[in-house]
Amino acid sequence: MTNVYAHRGASAELPENTLPAFARAMELGAFGVELDVHLTRDGIPVVIHDDTVDRTTDGVGAVADLDAVEVIRLDAGDGARVPLLDDVLDLFGDRLHLDIEVKAAAAADAVLKAISRRPALQFAVSSFDHDVLRHLRSRSRGVDLWPLTHAASDGVLETAAELGAPCIAMKDDFVNREIVDYLRSWSLGAWVWTVNDASRAAELKAMGVVGICTDDPDILLRAGRN
Repeated sequence: MTNVYAHRGASAELPENTLPAFARAMELGAFGVELDVHLTRDGIPVVIHDDTVDRTTDGVGAVADLDAVEVIRLDAGDGARVPLLDDVLDLFGDRLHLDIEVKAAAAADAVLKAISRRPALQFAVSSFDHDVLRHLRSRSRGVDLWPLTHAASDGVLETAAELGAPCIAMKDDFVNREIVDYLRSWSLGAWVWTVNDASRAAELKAMGVVGICTDDPDILLRAGRN
């Protein structure tokens, strides 16, 4: 079965990584949501993709140089605010599966602390920084860890095996049936980002990928029901 994940929420419709975008993903019936976490100067995890607030808000500066109260005051589009990780986790509860991407290594322990307070949460933690994932594995034997990568390589697969990961998260440009079958020979699934074309999603589903991450879950979910 191939599950549809909303990339930064329903970000084709609403400002990315905001509570309205996440709520819309739930409304549409996405299986899961991908979100990104940075750490503020005062040690609070916030949900934002970039290491600065410049692109996605009306503010300027590095997230790590701002206190949480300053970050959540910013307009992230259409009046929505940059949410705290706690607020996002409270919104979802146990209703969707979450891919929590650690963007800044400093945020790893804060993410683990937040999820440990919510035993019913359905989640995995992903990162391009595989040392972050190794650190999290040293802190928790039970947490699901997904190595993020652009293309599969033996090094990434060895890392996934080391971590006990169920899948690797790969860029769509580098995914084909041969790669998916090769991952399967390692007992690994392929989770693919970012796919906004329904016909391509259908191809990936036929290959047997375990998840597809999309900016536009509405299009992919409607196509899957037809």
